[in-house]
Amino acid sequence: MFYRFEENQELSLETPKLEHSELILDACIFKVVRNTYQGNMKRIFIQHPGAVSIVATTTSSKMLLIKQFRAPVGEWLWEIPAGTLEKNESPLLCAQRELEEETGYVSQDWEYLFQVVLAPGYSSEVIHFFRARNAKPVSEPRQGDTDELIYCWEVDTKQARQMLQSGEIKDAKTMVAIWHWLGEKQ
Repeated sequence: MFYRFEENQELSLETPKLEHSELILDACIFKVVRNTYQGNMKRIFIQHPGAVSIVATTTSSKMLLIKQFRAPVGEWLWEIPAGTLEKNESPLLCAQRELEEETGYVSQDWEYLFQVVLAPGYSSEVIHFFRARNAKPVSEPRQGDTDELIYCWEVDTKQARQMLQSGEIKDAKTMVAIWHWLGEKQ
């Protein structure tokens, strides 16, 4: 059922009351739950701890991109550095850790940008976007996950725009990040 919203109408909506929550699957990073709300509305979704994404640029104003294999889509994808929040980890500390683990770069210039709800139809995941400027490589970066194979590349605005236009960039968070970065340049 849907309702039309009129232009001058005040919209005040109550959040449906949760009556029951059932754990269906407990995976290492996320959980799958079935919630039942008032009126017998049932929803199955992924309960996710949240994530970070980093719009990182070097001292020469090039954006850091990584390429890694993504098993769910069976492809190597170009992405910005990103990662899942660990238990009790702040988004900023997670972003700093992920930048170093995935690129070998660190930055002293951090800014919180915004958050994005990734796929609210089936996941609670919220991605916190950060801006890291003047990133520099470190000689001995901290090691990330041992089962990840990641390649890092620096791109300028022309290359980034071309990668977007050609469809070489398919990852949504990376598209958002590149458009944000290109908007900074104007």
